[in-house]
Amino acid sequence: MNENLELLEEVQSVYAAKYGFTIWLTDENEEIVLSPDGDNELCNELLNLEKDNIFTKIKRSTQKAWSIHTPVFYDVFPGVYVLTTSISLENEKKYNLFAGLMIEDETQDLIFEQLNAIYPDEDIQWEAILANTPLITISAKQVWKDWMKKVGKLISQLLTEKTDRSIFALQNELFHQGVQERDRSITHLLHDFFHRKKVFEFLGLAEEQDNSFVVTEVIGEGIDSFQGAQFSPGEGFLGRVLLTGEFAFWENIDKDPRSIFFKRHQFKPKSLLCYPIKQHDGSTKLLFGGNIHKEGFSSSELEIAKTFAIMLEAHSVINHLQSENDEQLRRLSSLIEISKLMVAAPDIKRIVYILVDIGLNLVEGTFSCLVLRDIKNEKVKLISRGKAKGNIGEYAKDVAKRFFDEDSREKQTSVVQVTENGDRVVECPLFNRGQVVGILSVGISKQSEAQLQEHINYLETLSIIGGVSLQLAGKEEDQYEEKQVNTLFRAIEQFDKEAYAEAENAANLAGKYAMHLGLDASVIKEIIHACQLSYYTPEFIRDIFPEKRIDMIVKEGKALMGSKTLPWEEASIGGQVFALAMMYSRSGSIEAIPKQILGNGTVQTFITFIMESRVVEEEIDLDKLPIERKIDSVTSTIKEMDLSPREQEVLDLVIQGLNNKEIAQELYISGHTVKNHVTKIFQKLDVPDRAHAISKVYQLKYHSS
Repeated sequence: MNENLELLEEVQSVYAAKYGFTIWLTDENEEIVLSPDGDNELCNELLNLEKDNIFTKIKRSTQKAWSIHTPVFYDVFPGVYVLTTSISLENEKKYNLFAGLMIEDETQDLIFEQLNAIYPDEDIQWEAILANTPLITISAKQVWKDWMKKVGKLISQLLTEKTDRSIFALQNELFHQGVQERDRSITHLLHDFFHRKKVFEFLGLAEEQDNSFVVTEVIGEGIDSFQGAQFSPGEGFLGRVLLTGEFAFWENIDKDPRSIFFKRHQFKPKSLLCYPIKQHDGSTKLLFGGNIHKEGFSSSELEIAKTFAIMLEAHSVINHLQSENDEQLRRLSSLIEISKLMVAAPDIKRIVYILVDIGLNLVEGTFSCLVLRDIKNEKVKLISRGKAKGNIGEYAKDVAKRFFDEDSREKQTSVVQVTENGDRVVECPLFNRGQVVGILSVGISKQSEAQLQEHINYLETLSIIGGVSLQLAGKEEDQYEEKQVNTLFRAIEQFDKEAYAEAENAANLAGKYAMHLGLDASVIKEIIHACQLSYYTPEFIRDIFPEKRIDMIVKEGKALMGSKTLPWEEASIGGQVFALAMMYSRSGSIEAIPKQILGNGTVQTFITFIMESRVVEEEIDLDKLPIERKIDSVTSTIKEMDLSPREQEVLDLVIQGLNNKEIAQELYISGHTVKNHVTKIFQKLDVPDRAHAISKVYQLKYHSS
């Protein structure tokens, strides 16, 4: 037993990794023989809990004379199962093999509530753990049972103390060979076993090709003619093993009329055995071997054949896991290099091409494209590679509509779209400062769901790196643009100090007013830059900043200010703010604003904004100015309005910036009375608040002047 323990642990580790279970072995008294090994989070958490752990529950069941000779699913909690089987040895010793845990599909929510109720004091993320727990399906059930039966037989062999020492040594050698010599193919292992061990006179392999099974490898005496022989599941001895999935042997074949299948291929074995080998992808290979001269097998030969077949299966599983690990390491290394490449010299164009190329090559997709959003120009750019079926431009429009639409629900997560042609496309959003700025789309060829999920995980990571890199590149571009603008702006001061002061005041005012309007930060920045560069022509500005809208803001703003007639409503908000700020900066008075545009909403808001700002400034410097002085007095306009004398007084104080409490103190009335007056003023002026009331007074003032 002690000699086999290391080998048992290797078998346990291999199959735990393959199926996502935690596996352990106990004796008939439920004492641990093999400690739990595996990465099944649910099982590991429940095993480690002090209260009502799995060991406790299973012991209660075994105390009821539990005797299970075929693999069964036992519910440790409602909806939560462990797969178990009993192993009986020739010396009457018994062991129990356990693998878990798995849960029934669509029961996650109920199990989540149940676990929280049983373990209320434990700080465990049950929901996340359940999401990664294997689900019980009809197909999975049978696969797991077959696997448990096979592993049970293997462990039974390793636990048998009466095994011949030479056979044990050979079995041990075979298992170590299968686990450690991962770089060797099954064909190499087959030839090595045949020539070095000389247990059988011939060996062969059969595997599926084009919906039929074909003998693909033969070694030994009198079997060369059997190479390429074809058969179907259920046909002949080999076909029956394939159909049942069970090890079988056949002796005295030459005297059996059923041997006609072999004789047709000039192959005349006297004894034959066959063992099905399950592959990682669910397919089956057949290992067969036997003798041309001997009519039967000894028990040790049968045991060696079983051991060799299980070793080949373990070798296949280990190679698959190793290739998966190698692929993950390759992708991780590539992501690290990509990150270094993008961050080292952040350039938007370079980043875009890297994302498209890497998305296509590392995932081995059919096509890759990046739909990039230009927020300032409200357009999208498309960069693509590969062979996309259909119109890639129409696809880009559809992606933009789904992800860039403000009401879109898809924009926060990656999605898998199935195109009209039946292709699957993984779409991953790229974020910059909380906004979706692009979509990385990669067409995926026909692959398993597990492979698809691996690609999704990789592309999501790539899109996160891309989003961060675009943000860094954007910051560098912003800093460079800021330096250029500042250089041109400061140059004005050298030859026209008055124009420089005017532009500086306009830029400060435009920035504050644009923020007051709640405009986007990028738009505010362009408006400020437009004011700073107002001395230059739009054509010159466009040559320096071709990707920006600064030149358009200057062009529209100057058109609104000058003799050229540009309808106010047709100008962009940037052009309107530029024009208002420049007009006010030049004159220092809102009277410079043309009367014909006073009805525009943006203009009204600007006037209100100016008056509120000026009142605040006047209050700050009140101790330096005569009490009688008022800025842009509107007292005469108020007296012409259809208000009572007291309401006129209240409105005048409102315009001066006093609040209700201050008005009450000024007029020696109660705060409640002030509130009533203010409400009546709003009703008579048909306005909702103070800002609109102030705006209306100034509109009346300028219309009458």
